Amino acid sequence: MKWRLTSRFLTAIIVTIILSFIGFMIITFFLFYGGTPKPDQFLSVNAPSITIDFAEHINVKNDEITLDENGNDVLQQYGSWIQVLDESGDEIFSKSKPEDAPEHYTPGKLIFNYKYSGAIEGFTIFVGILEKDGRELSYIMGYPVDEVSKASLNFNPDTILRDINRLLIGTMVVVLIFAILIGYLSSKRLVKPMLKVIDGIEGLAQGTYTKMQTKKGVFKDVNRSLNELSDSLQSNERERVKTERMREEWIANITHDLKTPLSSIKGYSEVLVDPDYKMTQEEREKYVDIILNKSNYMEELIEDLKLTYQLKNELVAIERIDENLVDVVRDTVIDLLNHPDHDQAKVEFTSDEEVVPFLCDRKLIQRAVSNLLYNAIVHNPEETEIEMRIKSGPFVEITDNGKGIPKRELERLFDRYYRGTNTSTVHKGSGLGMAIAKQIIEVHEGEIKVESELNVGTKVRLDFTGKTLQ
Repeated sequence: MKWRLTSRFLTAIIVTIILSFIGFMIITFFLFYGGTPKPDQFLSVNAPSITIDFAEHINVKNDEITLDENGNDVLQQYGSWIQVLDESGDEIFSKSKPEDAPEHYTPGKLIFNYKYSGAIEGFTIFVGILEKDGRELSYIMGYPVDEVSKASLNFNPDTILRDINRLLIGTMVVVLIFAILIGYLSSKRLVKPMLKVIDGIEGLAQGTYTKMQTKKGVFKDVNRSLNELSDSLQSNERERVKTERMREEWIANITHDLKTPLSSIKGYSEVLVDPDYKMTQEEREKYVDIILNKSNYMEELIEDLKLTYQLKNELVAIERIDENLVDVVRDTVIDLLNHPDHDQAKVEFTSDEEVVPFLCDRKLIQRAVSNLLYNAIVHNPEETEIEMRIKSGPFVEITDNGKGIPKRELERLFDRYYRGTNTSTVHKGSGLGMAIAKQIIEVHEGEIKVESELNVGTKVRLDFTGKTLQ
């Protein structure tokens, strides 16, 4: 993977540089040799042609030399000057020549001045041949050196193609070397963090939740996002493991809780249908009562399962009507205390207002309050005092001075399938009561909070202040 990414990056770099080099050569060619030259390019490209063509503007008659009007215009246009030399190299005519231009040229001096720009200060000269009026004269034209200059190129005609090939190949080799070097250094900075990102993603796919370094760089935001994803997945995995463990524990417990009453129902049913067993009417009624109680217990467990599933998946039809929250809670307390198992519980009901309007599903709210009050009763000693209070807002508070809830259990109090360690064998329940209560409160746009301290007591607060009241 590493070398595949690196090779692709290097290839892109090399191709880009080669194409740039070719494009540069093409543009250079057309800039200097193609198209219509700009005014400042015309002289540098065409000075030799201008010099040769200038012979047409020189007139020779009776050893007298003159320039026609066009010739004077050419000299003025290009800032040029001219000297006409006789067969001996002596000047016989000049126009606009500089002061340091010699009046006599030896062959060597003429060649030297012609070959090197600036030999006559500030000018580059070109030489033309003038054959007119039976004479073979020569003339020199000078052009400003900042407009046109010369450079010598020496080559062997027999090896020119080979030399050009070597030059091009050498240039390409140098370009490739630099391209590979630049590409490698750039790819190392780019590919290395990219590989780390890929490794991090592969680790997440395999369940390895490692942290990515979030240093400055191209992938800083990517690494930060991967870290957030890693934290989220790790949290979800911990929650999944915890839920799975609780569910397995719950399945084991609920299986036991269902098996126990089933065993009783089966046993007493076998006694009732046994024709050889003679029983009194009192015994028969006792056995039937036991079977009924066990059946009701099993039905309650199944109803809890059904309700929590419906609440979780929003399948419960909420029938909201205008209610007086005081009446709803008071009736719930009365119904619970009328049960023979809880008629000795010390529960005090108070309300700051006699009427607290509340739009709700009465049956569900009573179920939630009943579950909370039931837990306060069965998980505390018999002498525990419990206060059920309604405050404006509205708020519903259930406060007791019982043994409290350990912090470890308080954090899991509303988890589905969880049963605290202080649950007695008599009141095992389904493990869904508190979760159901929380779901019902949240369905009514409320919030449930629990505060507890060991050996001091517990306060459960239902907050409906965010709910629209009627």
